[in-house]
Amino acid sequence: MSVDLMRPSDMALIKQASREVRRTISGAVSFAGLCDQGQVRVTAVAGAATRKLSSIVLAPSRGLGGRSWDVRRPLVVDDYASADEITHDFDDQILSEGIVTLAVAPIIVRRRMRGLLYAGTRSPAQGRELVRCLERQAGQVAHELDVRDQVDLRLRMLLAADAIRTVPSRFGPADQGSDDGAPPPGEPAPELTPRQVEVLALVELGLRNAEIAEHLGLSLPTVKSYLRAAMARLHAGTRQAAVVEARRLGLIPS
Repeated sequence: MSVDLMRPSDMALIKQASREVRRTISGAVSFAGLCDQGQVRVTAVAGAATRKLSSIVLAPSRGLGGRSWDVRRPLVVDDYASADEITHDFDDQILSEGIVTLAVAPIIVRRRMRGLLYAGTRSPAQGRELVRCLERQAGQVAHELDVRDQVDLRLRMLLAADAIRTVPSRFGPADQGSDDGAPPPGEPAPELTPRQVEVLALVELGLRNAEIAEHLGLSLPTVKSYLRAAMARLHAGTRQAAVVEARRLGLIPS
């Protein structure tokens, strides 16, 4: 089973956080979403009267959430409809719920923006109360995501060790000191050096370049050099395309 399949649902986590916000703040509308490819799509909603909140897709600087994304801290507006410090990209969704006071807190894990958690009320409310509740819940979500990330990383490292042990040995000793990735003399293209194969095997497991460098005891520029050389020899435009081609050629374990 893959590491991703073993991970609990992050979406279920933010749904639970939204429900907890609504439970804590009587009558509140709570909604949330996680970052994916530079945007946040609302996927968790609690207490809404319509389905419109689920159509919100946020990017930095857009709406109250986008501003919170920019400044990396919780924000609140006491009267959403008349707030002039934010863009009103999502007025249809927010005002359709009758929301008056709206607050949002970013979910940040190790300085990475991972999501947004909102609370809104249909009558004027103490903004600081909303912010305190959101900060608490966003902090708990961030902690759980961090734990899951670290577990995933450790599992990938264990898998990486197994993958490296199964790398084909027909190339001879690993080219510990070479950065140019040239194949051994006499080997037909697109044969890869052992280090290039090792790097691709770790890419396949989902490790980032910095994690690969740490695992192999190499510098980050050296890892990037091996990866670029492997991509060139495999005529691949991306890291994942190189993995697919290397697997097809039997250069890394399937």
